[in-house]
Amino acid sequence: MYRYIFTDVKHVIYSCLIFCTQLLGAQSTDYPLNQRSYEIIDELDVKGKNSFFSTVKPISRKKTADALRAYQAEDNVIDQANTQYLRLESREYLDSVAPSKKSLWNKFYEYPSDFLSYSGESFDLHLNPVWLFGGGQERFQDETLFQNYRGIELRGTIDKKVAFYALINENQARYPGYVKNMTDSTLAIPYEGFWKQYQTTGVDFLRTQGYIDFNVTKHIGAQMGYGKHFVGDGIRSMILSDFGNNYPYLRVTADVWKIQYTNIFAQLVAQTSGGEFGLLGVAEFPQKFLSFHRLGIDITENLNIGLFESVIFGEADSLGGSSFKAQYLNPVIFYLALEQQAGSSDNVIIGLDFKWNLWRTASLYGQLVIDEMVVSETLSSTGWWGSKQAFQLGAKYFDVFGIENFNAQAEYNAARPYTYAHDDYFTSYTHYNMPLAHPLGANFKELLFKASYQPFPKWKITGTLLSAQYGTDLDSASYGRNIQRSYNDRPESDYRGIKIGNGNTTDLLMLQGVVSYYWRHNTTVDLSVAYRREKAQVIPNQQSTTIFGLTFRWNFPGRSYLF
Repeated sequence: MYRYIFTDVKHVIYSCLIFCTQLLGAQSTDYPLNQRSYEIIDELDVKGKNSFFSTVKPISRKKTADALRAYQAEDNVIDQANTQYLRLESREYLDSVAPSKKSLWNKFYEYPSDFLSYSGESFDLHLNPVWLFGGGQERFQDETLFQNYRGIELRGTIDKKVAFYALINENQARYPGYVKNMTDSTLAIPYEGFWKQYQTTGVDFLRTQGYIDFNVTKHIGAQMGYGKHFVGDGIRSMILSDFGNNYPYLRVTADVWKIQYTNIFAQLVAQTSGGEFGLLGVAEFPQKFLSFHRLGIDITENLNIGLFESVIFGEADSLGGSSFKAQYLNPVIFYLALEQQAGSSDNVIIGLDFKWNLWRTASLYGQLVIDEMVVSETLSSTGWWGSKQAFQLGAKYFDVFGIENFNAQAEYNAARPYTYAHDDYFTSYTHYNMPLAHPLGANFKELLFKASYQPFPKWKITGTLLSAQYGTDLDSASYGRNIQRSYNDRPESDYRGIKIGNGNTTDLLMLQGVVSYYWRHNTTVDLSVAYRREKAQVIPNQQSTTIFGLTFRWNFPGRSYLF
């Protein structure tokens, strides 16, 4: 029996983790991605005297609570209503959060952040319903848009050793035309996984997420679960984003001195199959794997530099599946060296990122991704196809013109053709048919502007501008935007002046405005309007639309469909 269990490396990991949880102390649950907390954390990080590691997300509630304690001595760092929101979200790690005087029947909402909670010596529990209901209308379309998500979320700790989190949602939706077009062409819904057709033009899907979290040592924490991550300080990530579906993972993080070292090991879906009816569920989808590590260093009190490396690996076996490679479990070695030693051609990506906080009111950030680079070719003007890089440069500015709670952000992203792509879908930088990094894949350049103003504690206005250009495929050839396709499908010439926009050059413009009313803690009403225009040059085709929406969110974070 034991020989059978331990022949699989993954079973070894799981067994070790279960054993460790019996011995060691708990770390913390995390803030859900895209939650309001992250905007406040960014402001704390910039305005506070001492920055903290916030590039790898999701972020621990306990670490944020520790940062809040450090900021207590600083008066008026940020708006007090926002500070109180963050304190309620991490209240189990703060002693000074008082119960509400307006609880329901002295049982429900003892704290504004929890529908039902219990705290004892050996057990801590927070339970909340999750509901999103929204309706809208797209210009020139007869059918009404809608989203209806219902579920439950719980988190807590057991014996002060193991923290846990679980979420389950049952969902139906009819998205705008451009989102549906993406689903039709990729068989994937942004942010989601397995789906079925609903009422001809809608979708039906289940959303699940969960993990356990604990400390391995005083400075090393581990988390094993089913979810996703976001690496970066911008609106987009060129390294790892949350645009796709959840995945099984093991994350190990070491915070020592001025260093944070993060390892993520994940199992991904190489490709799905289905049609307009949804995805086929009659057999397991082929699998592949991700190993990722990032070293973040605080060079100064306000400058952080990160170095990262990731590898996607997998190859089809006789059953259409993929085998796991134990060498990539090594957390402190260069994956490229392992790849060469094994004689394989896996997809290794390296790069760096930075965050530089200035004057306690602004932040510069950026990312550089190198998929493949020969310096002589990159510096020449031959346009070699194998010169594959992506980068990001952005800035955040808080309290613009001295106006409190008026914040602005500008960001530029670009990825050369064929960046992130590889021989086939077993080694492409994708999961569930979606890019693991930027929603546009590759062969694009993009400019984003975002501004927000919170004139009153319960009201917030947000505006976003997206301007992008990308090149889509022509005929049967790949021009490098669809990273799920093999780069071997490219046109014959390798030196044909390959540049961003090659193929069917397409311009995208999108404007979005949202007025949010924070009715109660994590209960929000959003009124939105969006204008989107897409114009292709080689094949004359211009599509424009305007979308209006009204959404009620209860314990569900906001999401952006900017692509």
